[in-house]
Amino acid sequence: MHKEYYSQYSPFDGVDDDGTKLLDSSIATSPPPKSRFLHLWPWLSHAPANEAIESIGIVKFNGSFEDTSIYRGSPSPELDAAWDGISLNARPIRMTLEQLLRTGENPSPAMVRYPDEYGGGYMATIEVIHQLHCLDMLRRASWGDHYYDHANMHESPQEFRTHLDHCIEMLRQFTMCTGDVTMITNDWVEGMTKPFADFNVRHECRNFEKVLDWVDEHRVFVPKSKMVRLDDNVDLPSPP
Repeated sequence: MHKEYYSQYSPFDGVDDDGTKLLDSSIATSPPPKSRFLHLWPWLSHAPANEAIESIGIVKFNGSFEDTSIYRGSPSPELDAAWDGISLNARPIRMTLEQLLRTGENPSPAMVRYPDEYGGGYMATIEVIHQLHCLDMLRRASWGDHYYDHANMHESPQEFRTHLDHCIEMLRQFTMCTGDVTMITNDWVEGMTKPFADFNVRHECRNFEKVLDWVDEHRVFVPKSKMVRLDDNVDLPSPP
């Protein structure tokens, strides 16, 4: 089942389909230096969803201040539907014990597992959906009471503030972890006294549609009433 998602960037014609050609083909490349985190790569490379990773090469972001997008604008059913399509629900999938171990994690009696009648295995989600959920939550919060009526929310104002701060902190860590060093140039613009940054820059991108298709193909649908603690589960004393 294939679905279309709007990615808000456009292909760069000067790059091969496999994304291996540099913007300036005269620039020589060399292998990256060995990292002190190199020992982690065997674990990081064994996430089950890695089979869904596909490079679409170098693409140019649309970073114009005034441009439109189906993910941008005043609240509307169409805007909410666009965000729901990429961030709604955790889209839980299954990890086997072998897959869990290959990611570097160790099984814990507190980990949620599916009942045997639904195939067993460990409940898991992929990080990008959580990150998009956090972005959508910040988007909605920026519109104030249009989305959030604390009298009808499941979270108290304090819990809601903690949830927002969690999302900001997670996105901070992700941004600093990836450390994007793409160069942003500046232009002189008529009527402006200061240089204006051009955020329409090129990035190496993955096929996000393929990732979401993979998740949807591997989703596990279990009634909430069936997602209960198993006999050998042990509660953590506090959230991780």
